[in-house]
Order: sequence, then structure tokens, then C-alpha cells
Amino acid sequence: MGRNRAKPLMPRTIAEPFPARTASAKNRFTEILGDAYHSVVMNRYPDDDEIEPSEAHEPSAEEEVGQSEQKESLVGGFAFFLSLLALLPTGILFTSVTLYRVRAADYTCTTRFFVTVLIGAVLAQLCIRGHLSVLIHEFKHSLISNLVGNRHRGLKIGRDSGHYAYAYSKRTAHYNAFISLAPYITPVFTFLAVLAALIFFREDRQVAVAVVGCGYGIDLLLNMRDISPIQTDISLIRGGYGMGLLYIAAWNLLTLAVLLAWVFQGSHGLFLLLEDISACFIFLYISLFGDPRG
Repeated sequence: MGRNRAKPLMPRTIAEPFPARTASAKNRFTEILGDAYHSVVMNRYPDDDEIEPSEAHEPSAEEEVGQSEQKESLVGGFAFFLSLLALLPTGILFTSVTLYRVRAADYTCTTRFFVTVLIGAVLAQLCIRGHLSVLIHEFKHSLISNLVGNRHRGLKIGRDSGHYAYAYSKRTAHYNAFISLAPYITPVFTFLAVLAALIFFREDRQVAVAVVGCGYGIDLLLNMRDISPIQTDISLIRGGYGMGLLYIAAWNLLTLAVLLAWVFQGSHGLFLLLEDISACFIFLYISLFGDPRG
């Protein structure tokens, strides 16, 4: 969904048919974006147990009530809460261990990283607005939806709001909460920046850090900009708006910890992070169950 700072708009990321399009000039740009995306998005065919939506059409009054109830249904089950129980302490632990090694950090790279994070955020604020902002938001919904095996049903892009519709099965229904939160936890630009750094700037760490910092700054700004108590992507998580925010914070904390480990000490910092985390888990196990070696 798009962003409106004065009054954040309600998203429409739902498993229902894509509304019938009109040919009006006002919606022409929206149709072009939607058609372009639809032509390249992965279409997964439904399983035998897929919850199939009806054919796209203008709904009657009774149908509108049924669809409204569907839109307002809560998402988030056992798998979601189990992942949160694992993700939150992991994010805190990774961040704590990474910051513990800040004394060994390359301060030139660290300064460059935070400066380029700021530059990336400013660029995102200035350049990623309107239709483009909405398209990126809805793309993140669709990316996770298609990765877990749902079937793409339609995408509608407006200037300040959007609509992504998909059909899910009983097998994939427990991923709906992750799909709902995808725009706030999926580091698309960071991932692209890391790929660019690996391909083009492997031998120049200073430039690589700057590229990744800029990508992370774009993601950070986009992740935070749409957060609002009336944003149903978050408020319809089972457990409420606070539970959704907790998951978003935990995921972004983990992402930041891994990036900082690399920024501080390069690839060696990532190995040290894994080593320290392993040592923490071994210490915890011995504290709880005793030393198996006697």
C-alpha cells in the first residue's frame, strides 16, 4: 500500500478476486503497471485444497459484506508466534554480540556505512513516492506470497494505495501473517546492494560498504514510512498492532546486526559473529543441563 503522511491509507492485501478494471483514462497508468507486473510475476497453480476465489466482477451488496469480513480477518497462528519466540531473542543476542566487538571495528568503514544509510534514506524519501512507492510495497507482499506457493490473482497500483490479491491453500495459510508484514521486513534493496557489492566491488571494501549502506538506508526508510496504527497489514496480526510491531522490530534488529558485523570487520566479522553465537548457545546449554563431558 502507498503512503500518505497526513492519513495513512488502508491496505488491500487479501485473498480475493481482482476487481474488474475500467478503461478510464484516470486508471490507465495503474493498468499499465499492473499488466507489466502480471506479465512477469510467478504464477503458482493451486493445489487440490486451494481456497479458490470467485471470478472477478463488480460485487453485489451481499458480496461486498462477505469480502469486507474476509479483509478484516486476523492472520497469524502457531507458526508465526513460534517464529517470533525464536526471532526476538536471536535479534537481541546478535545485536548485543555485534556491538560488543565495536572496539575492533574499522571506523572508516563504519562511518561511511552510517553516512550512506542516511543518504539512502533521503533518496528514498525524495524519489520513491506515489505509484512507485505503492508498487514496491505491493511487490514485497507478492514476493513472499509467490515464494511460499500461493497463486497470484491480481495487483492494482494507485497513487496513494494499492491492492494485492492472492489465493492460498490450507498448506500455505499459515504464511499469511508473513505475507502481511512483508513490506516492513523484506530488505529488497539491501539484497540487491549486497549482490552488486559482491559482483562489482569485491576488491574495494570502502565502495562495497557505501553501496550496501545506501541500499539498507532505502529499505529502512520504506520499512518505517508506512507503519501506522490504522495500517491493517500490522493491526490485523493476531495479538494486535503491538505484536506486529514487535515482529517487525525483531526482524529488522537481526538484519542490522548481521550488516554491522560485516561493516565492522568484513567477512571475518560474520565468522566471528557465528562463533560467538555458537559459544553463547553452548554456554546456555551447559548452564541448563550441565557439561556432558562430566
